[in-house]
Amino acid sequence: MRPLLSVDEYRERILAAVPLTKPADLPLDDAYGCVLAASVAAPAALPAFPSSAMDGFAVRSADIAVATKRLPIRLRVTGEVLMGAAPGSPVEQGCAVAVPTGGMMPAGADTVVAFEGCRVEEGTVEITAPQRPGRNVRPAGEDLLAGEVLVREGRRLGPADLGALAAGGASAVRVFPRLRVVIFSTGNELVEGGRQTRPGQIHESNSFMLRGLVRRAGADPVYAGRIPDDAEAFLQAISAPPEGDVLLCSGGVSAGKDDPVRRAFAGSDEVDFIQVRVQPGRPQAFGRWAGKPFFGLPGNPMASLVSFELFVRPALHRMMGLPAEVAYLQATLDGALEAAAEAVRFVPVRLNRDGARLVARANGDRRSNQLARLARADGLAEVPPGRSLGTGAGIRVVSIRDDDPLHSRHSGPLV
Repeated sequence: MRPLLSVDEYRERILAAVPLTKPADLPLDDAYGCVLAASVAAPAALPAFPSSAMDGFAVRSADIAVATKRLPIRLRVTGEVLMGAAPGSPVEQGCAVAVPTGGMMPAGADTVVAFEGCRVEEGTVEITAPQRPGRNVRPAGEDLLAGEVLVREGRRLGPADLGALAAGGASAVRVFPRLRVVIFSTGNELVEGGRQTRPGQIHESNSFMLRGLVRRAGADPVYAGRIPDDAEAFLQAISAPPEGDVLLCSGGVSAGKDDPVRRAFAGSDEVDFIQVRVQPGRPQAFGRWAGKPFFGLPGNPMASLVSFELFVRPALHRMMGLPAEVAYLQATLDGALEAAAEAVRFVPVRLNRDGARLVARANGDRRSNQLARLARADGLAEVPPGRSLGTGAGIRVVSIRDDDPLHSRHSGPLV
């Protein structure tokens, strides 16, 4: 029997085996959340032309240098700048041109006087105060000069990044694309939602949880359906999967006589069955099949979720060019958590904020099939082997929610 691996050892084995996704050119509209594979430089200055920072009149600052409320300067209005069009003529001495916010500055003008500071009548504008050159003017290249880096390689593209790329004229960008993760569920006991269960049957739920976890990791799930506890049926399904980049299965990886995953890969050296020092989630399977990374997770819901967060999510992130670390929150324990003798134990907890502290309290017991209790949790607290923890102990927590756990939002009692 092979020795048990630590959580870190198993994760490092996986990370060393998974490939970085091949970069692809995606339309900007499809690139959100992807990592930029090559830096993008601004092809031209941003903005490309000097523009007005507000609605007003473009004037020559020298023409209004001695303006006062008692002795205002009166300028002749000779035109109007339209959005999306170049000014028709330069601003001559003693003249002014109306300009909207974002409108291109006409030649000859070096400042903009806001409408609120002017009085307009019969084709003239009266200005009652001087204004320095450049006031209310956005110069060309104020944001970025031509050739400067617009978005740097390795950046995970967010809304502002996409806006900046679009402002630079890009319609597509080279990124590490989102992975397509093909998800299978195994088990004779599983029944699809909407159908009546018979004694001994349960509704299939893991695939929905895993689909959500895959989306939360920034990849796209592809559900391939339920497979009965039959090794040949499993092997047939897994060998001709829907189009995807990663294969992910829940259930069937233990040592039971009816576990189809282990029996399907018996004698194969492409998929390893591994025991990991983690509770829940000890039995794991990992390797390559049909040319794709394959992850076999335990069937119990919490064991499946713990396995995904510790092993699958980091691997997906590594493949998509993202940091592959497990992101932990630091919290203070409220209550007691029992340790396992030789395994890292993960316990569902609810999180609340107490001043500057994040406080964690256990939500449920150590059984790994209680999905409703898991749904009411905010994170998974890590209990080191052989070290039971009590109130006030510092603890690491893996967040399992999309919203911010630092905000106290629980109005009811902790269950």
